[in-house]
Amino acid sequence: MKSPLRLMLTLTAGIVTAHAFAAPAAAPADAQAAHEAAVENVRATLAQGARAAGTGSAKRSKAMGNNVFPGTPLANEYRAYPPSCAAWPLPDKASGVVSTARLPLYTRSSAGNALNPETVTISVWRVPCSSSGNETPYNSDGGYNAITLMRIDRDTANEGHTDYFPTFPALQVTQGSIDYNDAASFVRASTEPNTFVADYMFDTPVFSSTTFVLENYNFGADYLHMYNYAFKLRVHPYAGNVSPAEFTIADYVPTQSAYPAAFEPLPIDGYSSASWYDPAHNGEGMLTQIIDNGTASRTFFAAWYTYDQLGLPYWLIIQGTMPHFQTDLTNVPVYYTSGGGFAGDFGSTVTLANWGTLSVSFPDCMHMSFSFNGHTGTGDNGPGGSGSRIWTRVADINALACE
Repeated sequence: MKSPLRLMLTLTAGIVTAHAFAAPAAAPADAQAAHEAAVENVRATLAQGARAAGTGSAKRSKAMGNNVFPGTPLANEYRAYPPSCAAWPLPDKASGVVSTARLPLYTRSSAGNALNPETVTISVWRVPCSSSGNETPYNSDGGYNAITLMRIDRDTANEGHTDYFPTFPALQVTQGSIDYNDAASFVRASTEPNTFVADYMFDTPVFSSTTFVLENYNFGADYLHMYNYAFKLRVHPYAGNVSPAEFTIADYVPTQSAYPAAFEPLPIDGYSSASWYDPAHNGEGMLTQIIDNGTASRTFFAAWYTYDQLGLPYWLIIQGTMPHFQTDLTNVPVYYTSGGGFAGDFGSTVTLANWGTLSVSFPDCMHMSFSFNGHTGTGDNGPGGSGSRIWTRVADINALACE
């Protein structure tokens, strides 16, 4: 029989030494039984919540399906943060104000046997999101927005082991009138943001260190947690006599030192695609589109629909390339065309000319800040001048709710 010890070779000062790590020993049988009972109880509670939200508490007869189409893109009604805040992958390093705890988690072998708990590091923190000041389902006073993350870090000696592994704990929140005895206290966690139902369920294996986003179950308003406000998060492994960890999270009120990103312009991405205008001067505006160029860069394209010196409609075209995560663009070339006609009624006489430059950033989801400097050629009667403006978003694009 092979030894259960794992040998790790390290080179220290030119000398090769061997360190032996043993897999955790078997846990008492009663610990396994208690954990399995807790898993069944939690999953039954969530199943009842789902049934009550979907069909009411009464059992119904099976109904044949009649929908042959997939869903249409929409923002999650029970979202916990602005959809524009994050995309996969989630951060693998905590930042800002971080709460941590060492916690033994219920541990199993690949054969399904209960082992002594493996101790991991639990971290909870927030990442700043766009904060436009609007009231939202997850922020009733229009304050600062953030996404709340939790990370489980296995120790180096255990990282990636699939022959033994900790399991995901039960997560519950107490906030307002909700306490840990309420079914509505349970937290949906996912490894990918902006999901509707994805759930890293209690007792799921955790093979490698992983970051999770705290979400809401779509069981109704009672299950809606507002993670921007103060709450307590209980992380319960149900592992024998191990006590759960409880994190006390304060209201999210960012400061420049703790959350500098909360005070910076937004990264320019697809959520910056929109129509923008000055509410005091309806009839002029700018259409912006962010175009993917692969994994390294994006193209910023904009059409500024304005007026010439005679008061007739006139278009300026802006286009520039930028790397991912760029928060502003400086001196992007602006062009105008001449020699065309209506509805394709023209030949090859269209000419493209330089107008000037435009610099742009997005302080939040609802506003575009830009400065300009340029003019058309002599005799073209086109618009010209220099200045700066802050314009307002007209509306969100379908499935790209920027808040």
